[in-house]
Amino acid sequence: MVTNFWEGADEIAQGKNAIEAGKKTGIQHFIWSTLPNVESISNGELDLPHFTGKAKVDNLVRSAGFKYYTFVQAPFYFQNLIGMLAPQPKEDGTTGWTLPIDPTKKVIHMSDINDLGKVVAGAFLQPEKVGNGSYLSLATELNSFNDILKAFKAIGKEYSFTQVPAELFSTFFKGAKEVAETFRYFERYVYMGPNSEPQIELAKEIATSEFISLREWLKQNN
Repeated sequence: MVTNFWEGADEIAQGKNAIEAGKKTGIQHFIWSTLPNVESISNGELDLPHFTGKAKVDNLVRSAGFKYYTFVQAPFYFQNLIGMLAPQPKEDGTTGWTLPIDPTKKVIHMSDINDLGKVVAGAFLQPEKVGNGSYLSLATELNSFNDILKAFKAIGKEYSFTQVPAELFSTFFKGAKEVAETFRYFERYVYMGPNSEPQIELAKEIATSEFISLREWLKQNN
């Protein structure tokens, strides 16, 4: 079950509806696509509803009475780099990113969106192993934006990066404040949150095949 905050979804309501539908139809194994609870991690300091809203459904899944239930956590997708966060022309004549994050900090867990399917398939194939409420965090790499620049440079594409204050970035477009708060969270706690390594390793272990690296993915998609 996957919800999309960016489409204006009430993810908690959709989660409740999906759980009820699953129970009525006798679903044996319910897999919920969730994210870290930023409200809890930051002790209420950071407001990130597209993370926390999903996380608030976790307890509902846990108490629903499914025979098996598993939580998967999706990363920052490689596809974002050629989609919603593709490099843009800048005033100085270069092309690249203007974002409120320190480009030297390795804080962004990243993967190919298609590799999430390998984790979900693995979970369905091994319910006895991960169907007791295990968290599977897909994260092929932990990158900084400097790492991203190097990966593009390796395929012959030179991009620039400009760090801007979150307050300024928040004025750039509708939804920019949420994006700025997301990067603020990454810098403080990394994408998957503190102590997430066991969940990342379990996702790799359960996956039906190996994950693709950013550099290899760029070679195939540029």
